[in-house]
Amino acid sequence: MTEKNQRVIQEDFALEPCKIEGYESFMEGLTNIVSKGDISEEMGEQIKSYTLAYLKTHPLDEFNRFKDDNYVREYIGRDSSGWEAIVMSWKKGNVTAIHTHPQFAGYNFADGVFLVEIFEEYEDGLKLAAKLTIDSQVGLFSIGEQGKFNNHIHRITCLSPTGHSLHIYSDDALKGAKLNGLKIYE
Repeated sequence: MTEKNQRVIQEDFALEPCKIEGYESFMEGLTNIVSKGDISEEMGEQIKSYTLAYLKTHPLDEFNRFKDDNYVREYIGRDSSGWEAIVMSWKKGNVTAIHTHPQFAGYNFADGVFLVEIFEEYEDGLKLAAKLTIDSQVGLFSIGEQGKFNNHIHRITCLSPTGHSLHIYSDDALKGAKLNGLKIYE
Protein backbone atom coordinates (compact mmCIF):
# COMPACT_ATOMS: atom_id res chain seq x y z
CA MET A 1 0.00 0.00 0.00
CA THR A 2 1.31 3.44 -0.80
CA GLU A 3 2.01 5.98 1.91
CA LYS A 4 -0.72 8.34 0.67
CA ASN A 5 -3.22 5.60 1.48
CA GLN A 6 -1.85 5.03 4.99
CA ARG A 7 -4.29 7.15 6.90
CA VAL A 8 -5.62 5.87 10.20
CA ILE A 9 -9.14 5.44 11.53
CA GLN A 10 -8.19 7.63 14.48
CA GLU A 11 -8.62 10.65 12.19
CA ASP A 12 -12.40 10.08 12.26
CA PHE A 13 -12.85 10.04 16.05
CA ALA A 14 -11.82 11.79 19.24
CA LEU A 15 -8.46 10.59 20.55
CA GLU A 16 -9.31 10.15 24.23
CA PRO A 17 -11.29 7.02 25.13
CA CYS A 18 -13.74 7.21 28.00
CA LYS A 19 -14.95 4.47 30.31
CA ILE A 20 -18.62 3.83 31.01
CA GLU A 21 -19.64 2.87 34.52
CA GLY A 22 -21.52 -0.38 34.84
CA TYR A 23 -19.24 -2.40 32.53
CA GLU A 24 -16.48 -3.16 35.02
CA SER A 25 -17.61 -6.79 35.39
CA PHE A 26 -17.56 -7.31 31.61
CA MET A 27 -14.02 -5.94 31.44
CA GLU A 28 -12.91 -8.07 34.40
CA GLY A 29 -14.18 -11.19 32.61
CA LEU A 30 -12.46 -10.15 29.38
CA THR A 31 -9.21 -9.40 31.21
CA ASN A 32 -9.39 -12.81 32.87
CA ILE A 33 -9.58 -14.50 29.44
CA VAL A 34 -6.84 -12.48 27.73
CA SER A 35 -4.39 -12.69 30.64
CA LYS A 36 -4.15 -16.49 30.35
CA GLY A 37 -1.69 -16.58 27.47
CA ASP A 38 -0.87 -15.69 23.92
CA ILE A 39 -3.53 -14.79 21.37
CA SER A 40 -4.77 -17.97 19.69
CA GLU A 41 -7.85 -19.44 17.99
CA GLU A 42 -8.84 -20.93 21.36
CA MET A 43 -8.64 -17.53 23.04
CA GLY A 44 -10.61 -15.99 20.17
CA GLU A 45 -13.38 -18.57 20.62
CA GLN A 46 -13.42 -17.90 24.38
CA ILE A 47 -13.72 -14.13 23.82
CA LYS A 48 -16.47 -14.63 21.24
CA SER A 49 -18.46 -17.02 23.49
CA TYR A 50 -18.03 -14.77 26.52
CA THR A 51 -19.12 -11.64 24.63
CA LEU A 52 -22.13 -13.25 22.93
CA ALA A 53 -23.30 -14.70 26.27
CA TYR A 54 -23.01 -11.22 27.76
CA LEU A 55 -25.03 -9.68 24.92
CA LYS A 56 -27.85 -12.22 25.38
CA THR A 57 -28.55 -10.80 28.84
CA HIS A 58 -27.32 -7.21 28.38
CA PRO A 59 -28.98 -5.41 25.46
CA LEU A 60 -27.11 -2.32 24.31
CA ASP A 61 -30.16 -0.02 24.36
CA GLU A 62 -28.42 2.52 26.60
CA PHE A 63 -26.15 3.21 23.63
CA ASN A 64 -28.98 4.52 21.45
CA ARG A 65 -27.00 7.51 20.23
CA PHE A 66 -26.94 7.63 16.46
CA LYS A 67 -25.61 9.97 13.77
CA ASP A 68 -26.67 10.25 10.16
CA ASP A 69 -23.13 10.57 8.81
CA ASN A 70 -21.11 8.08 10.91
CA TYR A 71 -21.44 5.30 13.42
CA VAL A 72 -20.89 6.21 17.09
CA ARG A 73 -18.10 4.59 19.14
CA GLU A 74 -18.23 4.39 22.94
CA TYR A 75 -15.47 2.75 24.93
CA ILE A 76 -16.66 0.56 27.78
CA GLY A 77 -13.15 -0.26 28.92
CA ARG A 78 -9.49 -0.67 28.20
CA ASP A 79 -7.04 -2.64 30.32
CA SER A 80 -3.42 -1.81 31.09
CA SER A 81 -2.11 -4.13 28.35
CA GLY A 82 -4.17 -2.36 25.67
CA TRP A 83 -7.15 -4.70 25.25
CA GLU A 84 -10.26 -2.61 24.66
CA ALA A 85 -14.00 -3.04 24.29
CA ILE A 86 -16.05 -0.59 22.25
CA VAL A 87 -19.80 -0.43 21.62
CA MET A 88 -20.69 0.87 18.19
CA SER A 89 -24.13 2.30 17.47
CA TRP A 90 -25.22 2.33 13.87
CA LYS A 91 -27.89 3.96 11.75
CA LYS A 92 -28.94 2.71 8.31
CA GLY A 93 -26.33 3.68 5.76
CA ASN A 94 -23.49 4.19 8.26
CA VAL A 95 -20.41 2.59 6.76
CA THR A 96 -16.81 2.27 7.90
CA ALA A 97 -13.83 3.06 5.76
CA ILE A 98 -12.10 -0.01 4.37
CA HIS A 99 -9.66 -0.47 7.22
CA THR A 100 -7.37 -2.73 9.25
CA HIS A 101 -6.87 -3.61 12.93
CA PRO A 102 -4.33 -4.90 15.49
CA GLN A 103 -3.43 -8.55 16.06
CA PHE A 104 -6.84 -9.50 17.52
CA ALA A 105 -10.07 -7.98 16.25
CA GLY A 106 -13.45 -9.33 17.40
CA TYR A 107 -16.85 -8.16 16.15
CA ASN A 108 -19.97 -9.17 18.04
CA PHE A 109 -23.23 -8.02 16.47
CA ALA A 110 -25.93 -7.47 19.10
CA ASP A 111 -28.89 -6.31 17.00
CA GLY A 112 -29.59 -4.97 13.54
CA VAL A 113 -28.59 -6.10 10.06
CA PHE A 114 -25.07 -5.56 8.73
CA LEU A 115 -23.01 -6.21 5.64
CA VAL A 116 -19.41 -7.21 6.40
CA GLU A 117 -17.08 -7.11 3.39
CA ILE A 118 -13.69 -8.77 3.83
CA PHE A 119 -10.80 -7.89 1.53
CA GLU A 120 -7.34 -9.25 0.73
CA GLU A 121 -4.35 -7.41 -0.70
CA TYR A 122 -4.22 -8.01 -4.44
CA GLU A 123 -1.89 -6.57 -7.09
CA ASP A 124 -2.07 -2.76 -6.70
CA GLY A 125 -5.22 -2.76 -4.59
CA LEU A 126 -7.66 -5.03 -2.77
CA LYS A 127 -9.74 -8.04 -3.76
CA LEU A 128 -13.16 -8.70 -2.25
CA ALA A 129 -12.76 -12.09 -0.53
CA ALA A 130 -16.14 -12.44 1.22
CA LYS A 131 -19.46 -10.71 1.83
CA LEU A 132 -21.38 -11.64 4.96
CA THR A 133 -24.89 -10.46 5.81
CA ILE A 134 -25.33 -10.50 9.59
CA ASP A 135 -28.94 -10.50 10.83
CA SER A 136 -28.67 -12.14 14.27
CA GLN A 137 -26.37 -12.16 17.29
CA VAL A 138 -23.15 -13.36 15.73
CA GLY A 139 -19.50 -13.04 16.66
CA LEU A 140 -16.55 -12.96 14.27
CA PHE A 141 -12.85 -12.59 15.00
CA SER A 142 -9.58 -12.41 13.17
CA ILE A 143 -6.03 -12.96 14.34
CA GLY A 144 -3.10 -11.32 12.58
CA GLU A 145 0.56 -10.69 13.14
CA GLN A 146 1.64 -9.44 16.57
CA GLY A 147 2.67 -5.79 16.69
CA LYS A 148 1.16 -4.96 13.30
CA PHE A 149 -2.02 -3.10 12.44
CA ASN A 150 -2.67 -4.70 9.06
CA ASN A 151 -5.05 -7.40 10.30
CA HIS A 152 -8.48 -8.10 8.84
CA ILE A 153 -9.05 -5.68 5.97
CA HIS A 154 -12.78 -5.04 5.97
CA ARG A 155 -15.71 -2.65 5.75
CA ILE A 156 -18.98 -2.77 7.73
CA THR A 157 -22.28 -1.23 6.58
CA CYS A 158 -25.48 -1.00 8.62
CA LEU A 159 -28.50 -2.16 6.57
CA SER A 160 -31.22 -1.87 9.25
CA PRO A 161 -32.78 1.31 10.71
CA THR A 162 -30.41 0.98 13.71
CA GLY A 163 -28.01 -1.57 15.15
CA HIS A 164 -25.35 -2.19 17.80
CA SER A 165 -22.12 -4.14 17.91
CA LEU A 166 -19.52 -4.82 20.60
CA HIS A 167 -15.93 -4.89 19.36
CA ILE A 168 -12.91 -6.30 21.18
CA TYR A 169 -9.36 -5.39 20.15
CA SER A 170 -5.92 -6.36 21.47
CA ASP A 171 -4.63 -2.80 21.01
CA ASP A 172 -5.84 0.65 20.00
CA ALA A 173 -8.14 -0.07 17.06
CA LEU A 174 -7.81 3.51 15.88
CA LYS A 175 -4.22 2.84 14.81
CA GLY A 176 -5.56 0.72 11.94
CA ALA A 177 -5.01 2.05 8.43
CA LYS A 178 -7.82 3.45 6.27
CA LEU A 179 -7.50 1.98 2.78
CA ASN A 180 -10.23 3.85 0.91
CA GLY A 181 -9.18 4.93 -2.55
CA LEU A 182 -7.44 1.70 -3.51
CA LYS A 183 -8.59 -0.20 -6.58
CA ILE A 184 -11.06 -2.96 -5.65
CA TYR A 185 -10.93 -6.21 -7.66
CA GLU A 186 -14.01 -8.44 -7.46
